[in-house]
Amino acid sequence: MEVIKINSFLSWIGGKKSSRDIIIPRFPIYYEKYIEVFGGGGWILFAKPPCNDHEIFNDANSNISNLFYCVREHSEELIEKLRYVLNCREDFDRIKHIISEKAEIGDVQRAANFYQLIRYSYASGCDSFGGKPHSMWGNFPLIEQASRRLQKVVIENKDFEKLISAQDSEVSFFYCDPPYFSTESYYENVGFTTADHERLRDTLKNISGKF
Repeated sequence: MEVIKINSFLSWIGGKKSSRDIIIPRFPIYYEKYIEVFGGGGWILFAKPPCNDHEIFNDANSNISNLFYCVREHSEELIEKLRYVLNCREDFDRIKHIISEKAEIGDVQRAANFYQLIRYSYASGCDSFGGKPHSMWGNFPLIEQASRRLQKVVIENKDFEKLISAQDSEVSFFYCDPPYFSTESYYENVGFTTADHERLRDTLKNISGKF
């Protein structure tokens, strides 16, 4: 039976759009719990069949986990907040300041600001203004589609070691795509270090599930 993949609504550094057809066939034949440890744009989650497994999406970046939560629970409100945003440098710099200062603006507004920052930044890096034409309205069908797909997905915002320890079992499968070694600085607000790579290695050596 052909698996119908959907695209992620979120462009993110290290996204697996081009390699998802190589990755998913390498999944274990059997598992009951799927845990995406370093979620990012969620390309693998959206490409895999929902089946009947228990799915968990996690990212240590609270802006990503909040965005996924708002897409799942408040997609219509999120779309309305994005409907008339401006693709201009001045607005980009304003939003960047709000996000960096962690202003108390509510979950949905924060999700809208973060999404705007991603879509209008250079290479989705959230750092510099991209200055390229982009229709935000073109993303609305993707957000609606993602909202439906995420309805039964648990969204977490945990350190990977705590998440793996809490979710480990003989029927657990952990998909781990951490920040690439020596390129950790490319990822916004991550702080992943060589020691974290070693900690991930040591954590996975002792699990009962698969990874």
